[in-house]
Amino acid sequence: MDGNRNDGHNPNMQVVIQPNIGLDSDVRLAVVAILNNSLANEAVLTQKIRCSHWNISGAGFFELHILFNSQYEQLNAISDEIAERARMLGGIAIGSLQEFIKFTRLEEKSGEIPEIIDILADHESIIRFLREDAKKCTDEFEDEGTFELLIGILRLHEKMAWMLRSYFENEPVPNEIPKRIIKNE
Repeated sequence: MDGNRNDGHNPNMQVVIQPNIGLDSDVRLAVVAILNNSLANEAVLTQKIRCSHWNISGAGFFELHILFNSQYEQLNAISDEIAERARMLGGIAIGSLQEFIKFTRLEEKSGEIPEIIDILADHESIIRFLREDAKKCTDEFEDEGTFELLIGILRLHEKMAWMLRSYFENEPVPNEIPKRIIKNE
């Protein structure tokens, strides 16, 4: 089946009815490849978060269980958006576990239960990848639709990363007013 899939990694594959949306075929294929790399990143991170969700124990169990559940549900929705965009551009969204592992830019550590810090690092890696890919989509490929999608996803990852990062921050001193709030009289 690999020979008949236009997943952006097979530029010789022909689509029966090409989308006529103002983007040349070579541009669309390049963008589909970017989208499939992003889809692979989302799939790998989703599975890492599920592993942590399933295996969390100890202090903070309940809160982390809920947080991880929320994050992998958000990642499922993100994956749908990415896959649908690949289809809009005339490509095929990858979907096998082998493809996800092949095209991800995240490090996969088999047999390990990811810690919060590992998941945070993956979110931050994805943010950097998305920033780079969004820039390519607008500067090199003039694909504003994919640019906007990737920027929206970047913002969601920034929020998820911030929520995880908050587990490592010190709590503020209760009676101390931050200097930036005090007005000069």
